[in-house]
Amino acid sequence: MRHIDYNPGTLPTPANWERDVAASSAQVLAETDPQLRAKIINNNRGIWSEVKGELAKVFNYKCWYTESKQLGTDVDVDHYRPKNRVAELRANNPQHFGYWWLAFDLRNYRYSCIVANRRRRDIESDVVGGKSDYFPLWDESTRVWDQTGDIDEEQPMLLDPCKIADVRLLTFKEDGEAMPREDETAKPRMFKRAEISIKLYSLNHSDFVRARIALRDEMNKLIKDAIKYYKKLESGDATVDHAYEQAIQKLRSLTSYRAEFSSFCIAYLENFKHEEALAGAFI
Repeated sequence: MRHIDYNPGTLPTPANWERDVAASSAQVLAETDPQLRAKIINNNRGIWSEVKGELAKVFNYKCWYTESKQLGTDVDVDHYRPKNRVAELRANNPQHFGYWWLAFDLRNYRYSCIVANRRRRDIESDVVGGKSDYFPLWDESTRVWDQTGDIDEEQPMLLDPCKIADVRLLTFKEDGEAMPREDETAKPRMFKRAEISIKLYSLNHSDFVRARIALRDEMNKLIKDAIKYYKKLESGDATVDHAYEQAIQKLRSLTSYRAEFSSFCIAYLENFKHEEALAGAFI
């Protein structure tokens, strides 16, 4: 997960989109029956579907949670705060019917692959993940129940890729698995936020781990080449110069904002930060 520089105020929207948002929002705010309110929201799902393409462009068509490109599959506009219900409080009395007043709010939209957003079982690991309607809080007493509350007072457990402080709570093992950066004993809340997010966003889905391992192997070869050619740069051989430059440029491309799973590549490259030959690879 990397920080998404998302400014809802500058996101291009279709003609009449704001008019449609205002009309639908007015209907939702006027309806007091939760079931009818949810029906209004779901019947107007085209509102967020119409901005999906622009949300995709923000992060080079990568999922904002997993950094994967789900080519040839469905992708979602996720409501960071669930729009129709909160899964943790499904059986409660009273039940929480979601953050319905944010259903058409651009600030609540996140571009997501279906692996991160929909509940499903990883066939290989047998682990069930997917954010769906889950939205756990550190302190349930801060939960906002309607539009009169202040969501800034909540303490979400799910990491938000649009927050700089949140994304740094994740790092990776060399085997491709995501893990909390902070120690559970020293910083239990930060640890728990990362742990819960890894599970609910399916960050360790077998497909993602396998892709990171492939990137690790590619990086190992590039690192080996860069070190080898760096030692020969004094020779003045143009072929050596070119080969070294190519290895460094490729490492830089793997850690760039546009690349898939770049946060893993950055974390892995950090293991070699004292290697003089690789100084140019760090962006």
